[in-house]
Amino acid sequence: MTPEPELHRDIREIMLRDLKKQTRAFRQLKGGRNSQVFRVECDDGSVFAAKAYFQSVRDQRDRMGCEFHALRFLKDEGVQAIPAPLAADAARRIAVYEFVTGRPLPAEELGDAELDQTLAFLRTLKILADSGKAAHFPPASEACFSIIAILKNLDERFRRLDRASATHPALADFLQNELAPARQRAEQCCRDLCRDSDIPPDDDISMAERTLSPSDFGFHNALRCAGGRLVFLDFEYFGWDDPAKTVSDFLVHPGMKLSRGLKQRFFSGMIAAFASAPKLRLRVRAVLPLFGLKWCAILLNEFALEDRARRCFADGAQGAWNETVQIEKARRMLDHVKNDDHDFFGLA
Repeated sequence: MTPEPELHRDIREIMLRDLKKQTRAFRQLKGGRNSQVFRVECDDGSVFAAKAYFQSVRDQRDRMGCEFHALRFLKDEGVQAIPAPLAADAARRIAVYEFVTGRPLPAEELGDAELDQTLAFLRTLKILADSGKAAHFPPASEACFSIIAILKNLDERFRRLDRASATHPALADFLQNELAPARQRAEQCCRDLCRDSDIPPDDDISMAERTLSPSDFGFHNALRCAGGRLVFLDFEYFGWDDPAKTVSDFLVHPGMKLSRGLKQRFFSGMIAAFASAPKLRLRVRAVLPLFGLKWCAILLNEFALEDRARRCFADGAQGAWNETVQIEKARRMLDHVKNDDHDFFGLA
């Protein structure tokens, strides 16, 4: 008889202890990039989602604590478009959530209804941010509240890739001949726009201009449920953030395939929702290419050993990546950054 996997045994014990549920079947779900997620069936017919979170010596972020506490706070405040947090074991880095019955959103099904639900959710987060009830939350993962902080974050990512390129000639060629020149152009354009728009690059935005954010937010982390209702997932990096990052990531995320009309609708809706950030339109215009370049770097994460270990943990198998494929994904992302004229900037 095959021994039961340790993760299954841990989940079984947590659910019996905290939810008084006897488990009978486990099925690992696809899609998690930092964790292993299981559909757990119980003897009484109930179904739950159990999530095991990655952590290493090099990456000590408490993803489980962040996500569980964020979802608990949002549920307590009446937010419905999220899964309910049910149980957590900090020592084992495992949490149990409501199982959301839904399906991913393919690009051809995205329309005004889905976009409007997304805007409503982000407006709710801004209302909660302004209420003062979320003061205890830390900044979101890699939150940057000034232009200079964004540039420094990008510099650090590029340095990590430079170190990794010493043993990967194809990566070295891509960095030197494609990514680095694009980064120089984007920074110069950003600094020029900041100068012309009277945006001090060193100044942090005020608390009134900040918002709460899942950080990695978009339709790639959402499910369509019965009646077309959307449920948003993945709050491992939740916290305070710059709405310019929220807007930029939503528009350029490699997992998002938005039509120009939907991009325009989202941008206009966010500008209207963030009246307390009067220069948001200009700041998005300045930093959007930088966040596009950041996503190029993120797509190359696996070249760094610590990120490869995290991804292998989520996949449940070693070697679940391909060097050539990742560089091509980054190249496509770079082409998108360079060629998109972003004509929605003038709409707000």
